Amino acid sequence: MSTPSTATATLPPHHHQSYFHHQPYQSNISNGQLANGNGRIGASIYNGYPSGTSTSSSDLRRTATHHRQTHHLPPIQPPAAPAAPTAADMAARNKKRTNWADFYKNGLPDEVIVIDDDDDEESARPPTRPAQATRTATNGTVRHADKKRKMGAATAYDPVYNQHMSYSTTQTPYESPHYSASTDRTTSALANTAATSLGSQTSNGHQISPLDSGVVGQKRKRTRAAAQDEAKQAKKRELDDKDPFALYQAPPNPIIKAKDVEVAVIPDKSFTKDQKVDDEDGHYIVNPDNELTDRYQICKLLGQGTFGKVVEAWDRKNQTKCAIKVIRSVPKYREASRIELRVLSTLASNDKDNINRCIHLRHCFDFRNHICIVTDLYGQSVFDFLKSNSFVPFPSTHIQKFAKQLFTSVAFLHDLNLIHTDLKPENILLVNNNYQTFTYNRTVPSSSTLTNRQARHRKVLLDPEIRLIDFGSATFQDEYHSSVVSTRHYRAPEIILNLGWSYPCDIWSIGCILVEFFTGDALFQTHDNLEHLAMMEAVCGGKIDRDIIKQVYKDNRNSRSSSSSAVRYFKSYKLDYPNADTQKSSKKFVKAMKKLHETIPPLTQFNREFLDLLKRIFVYDPKKRITAKQALQHPWFQEPLMDDGTEAHKIRLERERKARRVEEERRYQQRENRAY
Repeated sequence: MSTPSTATATLPPHHHQSYFHHQPYQSNISNGQLANGNGRIGASIYNGYPSGTSTSSSDLRRTATHHRQTHHLPPIQPPAAPAAPTAADMAARNKKRTNWADFYKNGLPDEVIVIDDDDDEESARPPTRPAQATRTATNGTVRHADKKRKMGAATAYDPVYNQHMSYSTTQTPYESPHYSASTDRTTSALANTAATSLGSQTSNGHQISPLDSGVVGQKRKRTRAAAQDEAKQAKKRELDDKDPFALYQAPPNPIIKAKDVEVAVIPDKSFTKDQKVDDEDGHYIVNPDNELTDRYQICKLLGQGTFGKVVEAWDRKNQTKCAIKVIRSVPKYREASRIELRVLSTLASNDKDNINRCIHLRHCFDFRNHICIVTDLYGQSVFDFLKSNSFVPFPSTHIQKFAKQLFTSVAFLHDLNLIHTDLKPENILLVNNNYQTFTYNRTVPSSSTLTNRQARHRKVLLDPEIRLIDFGSATFQDEYHSSVVSTRHYRAPEIILNLGWSYPCDIWSIGCILVEFFTGDALFQTHDNLEHLAMMEAVCGGKIDRDIIKQVYKDNRNSRSSSSSAVRYFKSYKLDYPNADTQKSSKKFVKAMKKLHETIPPLTQFNREFLDLLKRIFVYDPKKRITAKQALQHPWFQEPLMDDGTEAHKIRLERERKARRVEEERRYQQRENRAY
């Protein structure tokens, strides 16, 4: 486990088959149904800590600054000699002595309830003078201490590669910086790197107040609302930690399938003949501070895709920021957006409190021939965070939390008879971008022997809560299915082989995403179908099922000579790879692919359970692939681990406690001022 650096930075927001996806989870599945698995060349609500793991206080890394201060106490007076007890005192003492045999005459109690009215927060400490800052130059003139360490994986602890837990004894002071959100999503990641100074100042030079202040012995009174909120959050964390399936909220029965959403056309009162609002491709021209109807004002561009653009805007009616997806003024994209609106309306109608973490529709309108979809504003995508982190993988506990939330969202979609069809890191948004920089100093895991990356530091999210977005390609199971769906790297084998697709294609995509979180790079980096299938066989460690190949021959018997027929990928019921047309670079690339157990070494119980889940995901036959609900009941989600993710969680909790104390003191001071 790594050592956190001093400061925390913040990045700115920016043919149908029948499948039974409600089967109970079966822990014992035959080996014939499993495919061994492996990784793109180039690892919420976090709830609680692992149980059953204890370490001495001297072994745990400190994440708070220790302010030492000497107090001069009055000399201790020697105690007076005790007086000898009298006969009356002895009699009174014997009279008060409890008869325990009589007390437990009805047997031992089933439970003991202890009522403690003491405050559970730490007693206030006297204000201390912050230590003098020790700055480290950012231009390289003064080297950070950890840069002297070797970069080999053997020189740094990582719970992924170590069966027995051990902790760094380095005591690194943690300072809580002032939040400052940038207004530019494309700001360089280097400009947001946390400082390496071990003093009591942040990277921007602002002095940090001590973690605690107050009068010695004074107890802080919590408001009833604060206490209830703490209890609610604690219960939520406890449920999530004990039972991952507990937080899943199934849709009502029968489900509410929304009708077409009416999109109101907003007249353009400010349009002039010389004004150009679209570019040559039909994209809306985005200019900061421009009006998008009288209600919304554009703040900045967040992103652009084939469908259109996404902007951050100010909602004058609700007095809050929001995200607006501005669809291209092209007929086919306008029509596709109406399908997306119906899907978003269905999600909101069946989960009003958004328990299942899918983005919700807030408003929609048609302005200047652009359909605009308004949603809540969240942080950057998981992919963008990986990119800003130099594609250094996530901590294993965060991968576990991401997986839990993804399977929850997808289980909800599947219960609504919806298939997302385009799951990928770009379509997963972080709720909060705040992170802590930790020392990494090890070789980055890879899914290919051709890649050997090393990293000194990595950013670790303080809160790995996510939202699933982009339902533009989502399809109802009983409606038309296009032949090809999903982004290439996350595409399931049944889609490549033209066998038809359904709910299981989403599960395959999740498997690819989880391996990418572990290595930092996409698992299947290719744009060729035959090479893609060869990579699957290399990673899964087994040939494509003969029954699947037979189905390919059967479904394509009338079009074997067609260039689009999947039969051309096989010869004598085996994958025709490599063949005479295969390039040397392709053969080298496929040969370098690692098997799953080589990418994720099964040295810990956590990794063994993780591998078992992935093997149940990477199954060629979609009918035998694990479902989202079954995955949520997999033992991996019950497996504890201590790593950088849990350390970042402690930092977040401490910051939240401090913020609550500051807010309570502010309110208390206001009441005191009003009393005077």
